[in-house]
Amino acid sequence: MSNTKKIIIIFIFLSLLSGCGFKKTEQFQSLIHLQKISIDGDARISYKIKNNLQFISNKDAQNKYNITINLTQKKRDKIKNNTGRVTRYTMTVNAELSLEDDANQETVVQSFSESANYYVASNHSETINNEKKAIKTIIQGISEKMKKFIVNAVRN
Repeated sequence: MSNTKKIIIIFIFLSLLSGCGFKKTEQFQSLIHLQKISIDGDARISYKIKNNLQFISNKDAQNKYNITINLTQKKRDKIKNNTGRVTRYTMTVNAELSLEDDANQETVVQSFSESANYYVASNHSETINNEKKAIKTIIQGISEKMKKFIVNAVRN
């Protein structure tokens, strides 16, 4: 393809993209300041979720919010073999997020749940690593869901 065709295709693509009403979510993130984030539950999971939520906070924003999150974590047997030994576990984390507008004291509550399976390995350290990977996946999923919810709640 010649350079002029490439330039024309790029120009058409950019003009269509700008005309479709597409807006990046980061534009709305600059409108949010999370003053207080309090989380009850497992300390390690709470710390990671709190850090992930602080990415959408902007200290210069006019809209100030307080967040309270209650976490519950459950580990259940998923599959057992013929001898009755567990071969796979399911880890589930439930979170109830309460978003309070600091200006008019309106509160919005939303529940989130994420689960992941992990296998029991031949030695205990591998099983612990599998569990940590599952928890990491769960934290990423819940954090993303919470970010989207907060941005949408502020936008509306």
